[in-house]
Amino acid sequence: MSNNQDSAFLSTFRGVLLGLIALTLLIIVFVSFVGGNAQKQSDIEREKTAARLAPIGKVITDPSVLAKATVAAAPREALSGEQVYATVCSACHTGGLLGAPKTDDKAAWASRKGAAGGLDGLVASALKGKNSMPARGGKADLSDDEVKAAIEFILKQAGA
Repeated sequence: MSNNQDSAFLSTFRGVLLGLIALTLLIIVFVSFVGGNAQKQSDIEREKTAARLAPIGKVITDPSVLAKATVAAAPREALSGEQVYATVCSACHTGGLLGAPKTDDKAAWASRKGAAGGLDGLVASALKGKNSMPARGGKADLSDDEVKAAIEFILKQAGA
C-alpha cells in the first residue's frame, strides 16, 4: 500500500509541477505581449520628449564660422519710411508710450528737431537710442537710411 501511495503522490506531484510550469510559460508569454506594447509606447513618448527638449539653435563661438554664417545671411530689400514706421515706430509713437512723442504732435516734433539740430540730429539720436527708445527703435538690422526715412515720414505726418 505504501508503494501505491508513493506512486499516487508522484503522479499528483508531476501533474501539479507540469501545471505550474505551463502557467508560468503562459504568464511569460502574456507579459511579453503586453509589456512589448508598453515598451513601444514608452519609446514613442521618449522621442516626443526629446523633440520638445531639443535645442532650437546653437551658439557659434568660432570666429571663422561666425564670419561665414554672417556672410551667408540673405540680404533683404530696404524698407520705406512708412514701412519702418508701421512695423517698428508706431508701437510707441502712435500713443505716446513711455514718453515717446506722438506722431501727430507737431509742437513736440518741432522742438525735438530744433533741439537735436535738425533732421541729422534726430537721425543720430534714433540710431543710438534715446531715453526709453532702444537704438534703431529696437530693430538692430535697420540701416541708417531706413531710420532716416522713418523719421522723415514721422515729421511729414506731424507737419513739423
